[in-house]
Amino acid sequence: MKNIFTKILSLTSIILILLLSLSNQAYAQRFRGKIEYYSSVFPSEDGKIKTIDNTRIEYYNSVFKSEDGKVKSIGDTRVEYYNSVFPSEDGKIKAIGDIRIEYYNSVFKSEDGKIKSIGNIRFEYNNAGSQKSDGKVKSIINENDDRKSEDALDTYYFIERLNCQ
Repeated sequence: MKNIFTKILSLTSIILILLLSLSNQAYAQRFRGKIEYYSSVFPSEDGKIKTIDNTRIEYYNSVFKSEDGKVKSIGDTRVEYYNSVFPSEDGKIKAIGDIRIEYYNSVFKSEDGKIKSIGNIRFEYNNAGSQKSDGKVKSIINENDDRKSEDALDTYYFIERLNCQ
């Protein structure tokens, strides 16, 4: 009796492990798109993502260090960068399409160089002098619930990840 119970328990365990592994594999295969990469003589493009599901991604080949090798456009959406004397904004994204991005130029280290606004979305940072909270996001406010600004915020983080390739 004990032997039969042990066999049933081990068979049940094997089936559960099999089902769990199948569910994990199904989850991992969610994205079924096609990604192509550049094979280029330009180091600023070589090995970077060229297309994602037929959406083309272009990169700058520029004499300006602040934009060389960074995303120039995603599909029809153009990306611009600051060429600035202020280190807090030099080389950072200036605009995504027609949505402008601004950064703090501040004497406070806790906010200097951080995002001030993306379109109608405003960012505020803690500046209380506490080591645990100093420089961390205090609030993010989307004035007028602007959907285009929210889309630009999502695109901003996607571009930042592409620029780190």
